[in-house]
Parts: sequence; structure tokens; C-alpha cells
Amino acid sequence: MSEFTFSGLTEAPCRIVAAPRVAESPAALECKVTQTFRPEGLNGQISENTVVIGEVVAIHIDEKILKNGMIDMALAAPLARLGYLDYSVSDQVFQMRRPREPDASDM
Repeated sequence: MSEFTFSGLTEAPCRIVAAPRVAESPAALECKVTQTFRPEGLNGQISENTVVIGEVVAIHIDEKILKNGMIDMALAAPLARLGYLDYSVSDQVFQMRRPREPDASDM
């Protein structure tokens, strides 16, 4: 059964990749796979899991979530997968500068 049919969500075509995207999503990235690999565990065994690396080739953004040309995360209310059966919706947004690595002149 199609996940779209099961979930009740609407398929929307992508511009570059063949896979559909979710029409109800306020933002979507079209990606092409550039690399896949199975990582090695601490025991030296190759994992059953596969890591997929891709490159973004197209972006879809609903203008309703833009403010001053940037995505307003409070308007977008992104959904996060936490693990187990847990999910979260962001209801509070704040900004914080990333710490920078000191260079020789700072020491």
C-alpha cells in the first residue's frame, strides 16, 4: 500500500528527482544520492544499517513561512522524530551564536 494513501497525505511532483514529495509540507528538499556505505561498528563488524549521503538539487518553500526572505521556524513549526514512538513540534525558537575555535591571536 502507498504510504500516501495510508497517511491521507497528498503527493506532489518534484522538479528534478523522480520521487514525489508531500504537498502539505511547507518545505521540501529534493536530493540526489552521492554516496552510500555501511559503517563499521566498534567490534569491527560491518553494520546492517546503511548511511546515505545526498546533495540537495532543488528546494520547495511555501512563502507563508518566510519572513524577511528567511524561513521563520515558529511559522514552520517543524516536526522532529525523537526515537521510539516519540515526536515533537517546536513551539519555542531562540538564536544562539556558535562558539568559534580560538586562533593563535586569542591565546
